[in-house]
Amino acid sequence: MSARTQGRRVVVVGAGVGGLAAAARLAHQGFDVQVFEKTDGPGGRCNQLRVDGFTWDLGPTIVLMPEVFEETFRALGRRIEDYLTLLRCEPNYRVHFRDGSDVTFTSELCAMGRELERVEPGSYARYLAFLAQGRVQYRTSLDHLVGRNYDGIADYFSPKVLARILQVRAHRRMYADVSRYFQDERLRAAMTFQTMYLGVSPFASPAVYGLLPFTELGVGIWFPKGGLYAIPQALERLAREEGVRFHYGTPVERILTNGGRATGVRLPDGEVVEADAVLCNADLPYAYEKLLDPNATSLKRKEKLRFTSSGYMLYLGMKRKYPELLHHNVVFGRDYKGSFDDIFERFRVPEDPSFYVNAPTRTDASLAPEGKDALYVLVPVPHQNPGVDWKDEGPRVREKVFARMAELGFPKLESDIEVERIFTPDDWASTFNLARGSAFGLAQNFTQIGPFRPRNQDARVRNLFFVGASTQPGTGLPTVLISARLVTERLLTWAHEAGVSLSPRSAAPSLVEEVAA
Repeated sequence: MSARTQGRRVVVVGAGVGGLAAAARLAHQGFDVQVFEKTDGPGGRCNQLRVDGFTWDLGPTIVLMPEVFEETFRALGRRIEDYLTLLRCEPNYRVHFRDGSDVTFTSELCAMGRELERVEPGSYARYLAFLAQGRVQYRTSLDHLVGRNYDGIADYFSPKVLARILQVRAHRRMYADVSRYFQDERLRAAMTFQTMYLGVSPFASPAVYGLLPFTELGVGIWFPKGGLYAIPQALERLAREEGVRFHYGTPVERILTNGGRATGVRLPDGEVVEADAVLCNADLPYAYEKLLDPNATSLKRKEKLRFTSSGYMLYLGMKRKYPELLHHNVVFGRDYKGSFDDIFERFRVPEDPSFYVNAPTRTDASLAPEGKDALYVLVPVPHQNPGVDWKDEGPRVREKVFARMAELGFPKLESDIEVERIFTPDDWASTFNLARGSAFGLAQNFTQIGPFRPRNQDARVRNLFFVGASTQPGTGLPTVLISARLVTERLLTWAHEAGVSLSPRSAAPSLVEEVAA
């Protein structure tokens, strides 16, 4: 090891959005960073599928909280506009209910008022109060709760923090809290289903996630030109500019530890890559089960971990366009609460499933051949369990989707398919090493948020760090980008305590200088 790199070598396991953002931040702070990724390119589950001129995002399809994305680039002295073109989706989406009614959600207040009053007279004034609460939840969470590292439970429940937890109603359940504002069951569903962006039930999630409908309606829904895959591509470009080296098609077989510290990683061919610190972007439960020595470290309360839902996915290349569909469309089935109980408690597919249809060519025509549509269908389903065999269940779910779409006025949708690809919970597990095929990682219920969520720094191996959806602060693209910032702060604190000498690339005051101060 040369004097130039002593103490500075960081190996990142996985090139998901969190790993990419953290690698770029660490290189910017003066670390020598290498990234090892089992697949052939960046992105993790924020990936892309391309077939015969059709392009689909594999996982996430919506950008919320654009300020978090902007901060990632600004922290490295860049302008997001030089890397990404974010386009606003307006209206936001249309929600279809089982009784044949629908509501078009928009950030334009007068139009939104007309839609709400049509469903529930008198609801518009309460909606404005709901947005006002959501704004408090959004700002307080970003500025004071999600956006900082905590040193433990005592730190999290200090009087100042506890006051903010109560302010954002994190001690309440979301569905019950939203029901204070709306009496109509359709509107209650339409204002709470957003917890499924995190793979959790609104009947079990903290009411603080009322910030999700607020950020949609108050801040807006955005879509990058070229699709969501443009985000990992931009982050990879940023990381390469900072000097990060990437090794694609190179899985990590083992994270090596010795004497209470991580020493590097071992590749399948036996090669050992030494490191002064290891940052794991592989899904955290998978990492503890498959990549780490159980005698060196262990995951607390492993047997009690709760996982998010998964998704049964249809990627459909259509022979023609469907202009009746907006960019984002939500289709509810019967028995709103029962469907969540099926997915999260009974671990079975609801008899009448709800689902989401994405038509990205409404915003970016380049994602399908001229005159055609690339449709994306996501059906929320339980994570892997012995009671569901997707070879049998998959075709049944597919049939229900097309039957429901026919009822909504699309009887020829199935016969208009030119290209079709399917992704099940089994594929989420095998392709991206997601424990139990949980598409969103660990759940964000009351026992798995804040200090109760697995830490981004191992308690026993102090130079082993984690970034991504299953560690702190949680799941979702903006939260994962925050995770990259928080773990960078952790790693810089460790480096300072270890006496590591760093030379940040920027002349502006750096995180390491702030840590030292």
